[in-house]
Amino acid sequence: MKRIVLSASFVCLSLVTFSQEESSKKCERLAFGFNLGVNYSNLIGQNEIPENASMHNNAGFRLGVISEFRATNYFSIAPKAELSFNNSHITFNDGVNERYDVYPINLSFASHFVFKLKNEKRSPYFLLGPNVRIPVVGKLNESNSYPTSSDFAIDFGIGLENHFSVFNFAPELRYSFGLLNVNRHPSIQSINFHNISLVFNFLS
Repeated sequence: MKRIVLSASFVCLSLVTFSQEESSKKCERLAFGFNLGVNYSNLIGQNEIPENASMHNNAGFRLGVISEFRATNYFSIAPKAELSFNNSHITFNDGVNERYDVYPINLSFASHFVFKLKNEKRSPYFLLGPNVRIPVVGKLNESNSYPTSSDFAIDFGIGLENHFSVFNFAPELRYSFGLLNVNRHPSIQSINFHNISLVFNFLS
């Protein structure tokens, strides 16, 4: 009887230890954090824009919340939700000086597939994944009376993950290639919105 009790106790203890190890591994695979950075817009007209119009691309900034699920030591999935403040517009020099802001503010939902080249304290990586951009419409005024359409983009980039005792820090250079026509101005036929970003990720 004592042997049966001891054997049962040993099995239960083993199961508890195993489940704790599995829970610990799952926790280690999940990481959450935030990011912030700067971006530079790149408007591209698929058709010729009017002669009196000119495109302007300038720098903006972004911030967001991020997560990461580490499937293996070399592959992870990183969903992100980011708020981007862009500084791109089109001006019409026809005496009225009309200005059409393209994505002044947009909310992005991305799912990046991250491939690490090493499993060390400093791990270079590259990423690829889809990105859905939704314009955040503020108050429209006379100088900017047309909104922007939602967009679907493909992101790709490179980064360097640095492991510290409390958190991971990963600077990342990313290019977002917009696939849809985001224009809603009647004087322009088609505009694609691309941008390049330098983002600093903090994960724990």
